[in-house]
Amino acid sequence: MNEDNSNTSDKMRHSDEDYHEITIDWSNESFDYRKQLFHQLSAYTGIPVEHQMYIEVNNEFNRSGGLQNTEWKDTSYIAVYGWQYDTKEHAMNTFHDGDCFLLKTRILVEDGDNGISCDYVLSHASLVNAAECNRHYCHYLGSRYFTKKFAELMKSNELQTILSQGGGPSLEELHRMQLNLNIANLMNLKCTAVISAYPVLRRFNFDRLYLRYRG
Repeated sequence: MNEDNSNTSDKMRHSDEDYHEITIDWSNESFDYRKQLFHQLSAYTGIPVEHQMYIEVNNEFNRSGGLQNTEWKDTSYIAVYGWQYDTKEHAMNTFHDGDCFLLKTRILVEDGDNGISCDYVLSHASLVNAAECNRHYCHYLGSRYFTKKFAELMKSNELQTILSQGGGPSLEELHRMQLNLNIANLMNLKCTAVISAYPVLRRFNFDRLYLRYRG
């Protein structure tokens, strides 16, 4: 990708849907590339922009990249922990015109004032096994079902209020939220294990949905 072509048109989809087109106009300084991407993802997933934290991109060149949402609700985090390589040049080298990605939504529950947020994982279609899950992508966790459930959670005023209160929800509040929101079956999600390249070190990467609390 270079400055001679000001637009990048990519496609992304949930595992159980057709591709959806996402376009980035790199020359639009008034509505920069990050805002364009997160606003389009918000329209696609139904998750409000301010609850989207980050996009992780795994592409066909076995390189990873990503973008941080400058409109995420925790602006203090962005100011202090801004990603060193989260630049326009880096983004342009991550997204190439005509790329196709499969999308997975992950939910994040934070202590303190952050409440509940999400990030996205985009895996290039060339890395995905069309027939079954592999270490790059889980078709089950990448379905619209989970993104829809996460959108419902993040739009729940009751849940946001409880999680933003110091100390987190009590056991009784946690149980009541599970019943009211019908999320008991989403409380412990696990995906493919990732084995380290070093034989003596094993690292298992689990995607989990959980609500943390203090007793």
